Amino acid sequence: MNILALVAHPDDAEFSVAGTLYKYKRQGHNIFIALTTSGNQGSNTHKTRKEIAAVREKEQLAAARLLGAKVRFLRYDDQGLLDTTHSRKSVIDAIRWANPDVILTHYPSDPSTDHGTTGKIAGEVMLSLPGKLIPADEKPIFKKPSLFFFDTAAGIDFLPEAYVDISEVFDLKIQTLSKHQSQIAWMGVFAEDNLIELCRARDRFRGMQYGCQYAEAYRAFRLHGYMPDFRLLP
Repeated sequence: MNILALVAHPDDAEFSVAGTLYKYKRQGHNIFIALTTSGNQGSNTHKTRKEIAAVREKEQLAAARLLGAKVRFLRYDDQGLLDTTHSRKSVIDAIRWANPDVILTHYPSDPSTDHGTTGKIAGEVMLSLPGKLIPADEKPIFKKPSLFFFDTAAGIDFLPEAYVDISEVFDLKIQTLSKHQSQIAWMGVFAEDNLIELCRARDRFRGMQYGCQYAEAYRAFRLHGYMPDFRLLP
């Protein structure tokens, strides 16, 4: 299968779904990561937005190499992603590029604006994927991928309906997340716990709910013709 993590910022895939991606990788599936924004405001130490964007792309590629993932950067501005004709076209192209069987993306009600907008667009373009008259650069695809929304950063306002036990790959997840050193520094500006500890606390909590040590949590997108197949989760 092809698995697409469609995320807003460099570090979002590693923070939220890397455990699931590692389990897919071990099963022999193909991993793709598409990022809607450059995360080009996530620093108080770099001098310019261009500079931090370049740093974050480098970190993302380093993390993706550990996952064996192909990466596509859409390069919208951090904290500025809007649901427009242009951004929808970019997301359609990214999904068609991956030709996924499974899409993992942000919960549309995630209060982080880029997160919520990414998830909202992803769900709302599903019917456009096979359309030959849809303005896009990539060719139509005719699979009917199952789309799952992943957890919010601190589990805020997220009620899971599916879990993936990531206990056996959690250390690999942390190693991969650790490639995002700029964001570990950035989190220290506004959060008591750093990125690693926040990830550990949330995944441990979800593991407690599921009856294992560490877990990642999901909700499913539902639309006639694109109903989820929970059996596709690893």
